[in-house]
Amino acid sequence: MSHTKLSLLSAVATLLIGPAALAQPSGLPSFELERLELNPNGRGSLLMGTGELLPKGGFRLSLAGHYENDPLVMYRNGNRLGSVVGNRVTGHLLAAWAPMQWLELGLQLPLVLWQNGDDLSAQNVASPASTGLSTPIAHVRLGLLAQRRDAPVDLALELGVGLPVGSADTLSRDSVVRLSPKVMLGRNFGALRAGVEAGALIRPTVVLGDVGEVQDELGSEVRLGAVVATTGDGLRGELNVRGSVPLTREQGSLEVLAGLRLPLGESLEAYALGGPGFGNAPGTPTFRVLLGVAVGGGERVDTSRRDDDGDGVVNDEDRCPTEAGPAESQGCPVRDADEDGIEDAADKCPTEAGLPELRGCPVRDADQDGIEDAADKCPTEAGLAERQGCPVRDADKDGIEDAADKCPMEAGPANRQGCPVRDADKDGIEDAADRCPTEAGLPELRGCPAKDTDGDTVADHLDNCPAEAGVPANAGCPVQQKQMVAIQKGKLEIKEQVFFATGKAIIQPRSFKMLDQVAKILQQHPEVDQMVIEGHTDNRGNAEANRKLSLARAEAVKGYLVSKGVEPSRLEAQGFGPDRPIDSNKTEKGRATNRRVEFIIVTPERELP
Repeated sequence: MSHTKLSLLSAVATLLIGPAALAQPSGLPSFELERLELNPNGRGSLLMGTGELLPKGGFRLSLAGHYENDPLVMYRNGNRLGSVVGNRVTGHLLAAWAPMQWLELGLQLPLVLWQNGDDLSAQNVASPASTGLSTPIAHVRLGLLAQRRDAPVDLALELGVGLPVGSADTLSRDSVVRLSPKVMLGRNFGALRAGVEAGALIRPTVVLGDVGEVQDELGSEVRLGAVVATTGDGLRGELNVRGSVPLTREQGSLEVLAGLRLPLGESLEAYALGGPGFGNAPGTPTFRVLLGVAVGGGERVDTSRRDDDGDGVVNDEDRCPTEAGPAESQGCPVRDADEDGIEDAADKCPTEAGLPELRGCPVRDADQDGIEDAADKCPTEAGLAERQGCPVRDADKDGIEDAADKCPMEAGPANRQGCPVRDADKDGIEDAADRCPTEAGLPELRGCPAKDTDGDTVADHLDNCPAEAGVPANAGCPVQQKQMVAIQKGKLEIKEQVFFATGKAIIQPRSFKMLDQVAKILQQHPEVDQMVIEGHTDNRGNAEANRKLSLARAEAVKGYLVSKGVEPSRLEAQGFGPDRPIDSNKTEKGRATNRRVEFIIVTPERELP
């Protein structure tokens, strides 16, 4: 709701000296209460300009009735005393005319037809007059850009002048001429049009307040607004938001106004506009409603079917209306500056004669390699057609082109993508796979040298008891600790078989002690990154069933070792059934030998299959 505050009451009390004067509205400060300014040309919005002018010779005449509620309310200490103007009805006569395509003249003539308010005589405030002329406004609008003339947007400047000839008794007159410069911008987006308007209202400042203390001011302000509207020939709608930012101690204001426009004939329309207001600035009502009719808005003379350049293409379809040209080029003359038979519009080299297949450009081959520069990836270096005009480059002369050489400055074999073999410690293990690249070592230790921590002549990686001196015959452990498992190169050698229940993958308890040693050795030797547990059978029975059984037994051994603390990621179970015998299956002894579990250590030279 729009309200004045205590300042208005203070102003009235200050300006009106006695009861006789209080009854005279002319004793009030002279100012224009009305904040509404309409768009006389109606282009894009009924309320705000969107940068579009009427066509040359076009005019629009409009008559509207306007009601607003509570545009001026008096408060004291936050308590409402009453409405100075509670209801107001205004008539608006609007006219716009475009004598040139870039110039438009407009006029707004408002008239207060009726207004009333509350009886505030107890507050020494007399009611304003009921009827009277409001401030007439004339404007000049200049179009700078226009979409209909192939500009990206519509852009216009306007200067409005409000004449101080209205009725002061109806609160409808400023003391001097008021100015309202504006910038207007808009664009069509298919079935929608959007626009913004920015301007200022330059008016005399009216001080409201007690003697010696200013409580409020009415004066100049910045005005901003935006609109989105539909386009087309039928019923149209629009939504306007406009507000003011005062340059004095006046309150700000905001209004949201929606509108409908209904065509009634070729050049006649009816329209309605209304919505709420927000803020305490005088002249901002709680809501306003406007109804009107308009005639005109189009071109007075239709020049679209003329042919000013006499080329047989009418102006509306002629892209060059002042230059004669054939219809196939939309009325524009054919231009070919280099006379190569290709029009400049399609000629990529319009100042150099060229070939049609090169779109008017001449053949260029700067490096004389027979490949045109346009297709030559190395236009300044002679090269081969299969390399798109680039020469072969092999900086390290290793037979591998630099583009495919991962080490283009170092010669290396093709199987290493041109990089040389590097083995700093000369132990036969490339540095990339060598865990000790500066010390010669063993393949089974990933290039690290062997160590003998307990000094028993058994290297740690082959010692079942690497921290306890023992004898080589007992895998590096003391003789009283019998070892059933020995670390060999590439495998763990077990002294006896892993026993299972017949035809099943259940480990017999007599094999637990040996498997416990396997688990302990793996825990003591973290350099054994990965071990494969292989299950094998003889050739009796179904081969596929034997493969499944051997895999299940290998999985059972893996599970047992995991239960004893070996990380599952270091173990892999595989079952080969009868596929890899190590003895003859023709004898019972040979078949018993083939029924086995093997523990294979994965090394660089023996990776997983």
